[in-house]
Amino acid sequence: MRMRRTAAAVVMVAAVTVTAAGTSVAATAAAPAASVAAAKKPAKAPAKAPAKAPAKAPAKAPAKAPTKAPAKAPTKAPAKKPAKKVSFSALGTITAVDTAKSTVTVKVTGGTKDVKGKTVTITVPSSVAIKLNGKKATLSALGAPQKIQVTGTRVDTAYTAGKVVVTGKKKATAKPKPAPTPTPTSPEPTSPEPTTPEPTSPEPTETPTTPAPEETPEPEVTA
Repeated sequence: MRMRRTAAAVVMVAAVTVTAAGTSVAATAAAPAASVAAAKKPAKAPAKAPAKAPAKAPAKAPAKAPTKAPAKAPTKAPAKKPAKKVSFSALGTITAVDTAKSTVTVKVTGGTKDVKGKTVTITVPSSVAIKLNGKKATLSALGAPQKIQVTGTRVDTAYTAGKVVVTGKKKATAKPKPAPTPTPTSPEPTSPEPTTPEPTSPEPTETPTTPAPEETPEPEVTA
C-alpha cells in the first residue's frame, strides 16, 4: 500500500513539473513575438487639439418698449349735498304776475335778509290760499302795483309761497282798441262826356294853269 501511494505522489509531482515547464516556454516564446509586433506598428500621430469655436458675440437684449403710465381714472366730483329748505318772508310791491307759470314777481322792501332789497319771482301753487283785501282770490286777480306779503320756503334760489296776503287795487290794463276795418267803397258810375265834332273846312282845289304862249323866232334878214 505504501508503494502505491508513493508512486501516485511521484506521478503527480511529475505532471505539475511538466505543466509549469510548458507554461514558461510558451511565455518565453510569446514575449519576442509581442515585441516584434509592437515594433512593426507605426507610431501614432499626436492627437490634435480640437479647434476652438469662435466666441459668439453676446446677443443684444431686445429694446424694451416704453411702458405707458397707467391712465388715471377720472376723479369723481364730490356729490353736492341737497340744498336745505329755508323759510323766508317778503313784503313789497307786485311788479308782474304770470298766470301761465303761476308766479308773482315782487320788489321786496322788507323781510328776511335773503330777499330784502331784491326783486324775486315767487311760485304760488294752486293749493295756496290767496287773500285780497280780506277775501279769497285767485292769482289772476293780482297785479301791479298792489302791496303783497308772502311767507314760504326757499331752496337755493327757488322761492315757493305758503301764504299770500294782498291789498290794494291792480292797475287796469287798457285794452287795445281794435283797428277800424275799412268799409268797401263802390266805384261811382262815370258818364261819358259828350264830344262835339270839329268843323272840317274843305281842302282848296288846284286851279288849272294855262300854258304860256310860245315865242316865234324872228326871220333872219340877208343882205
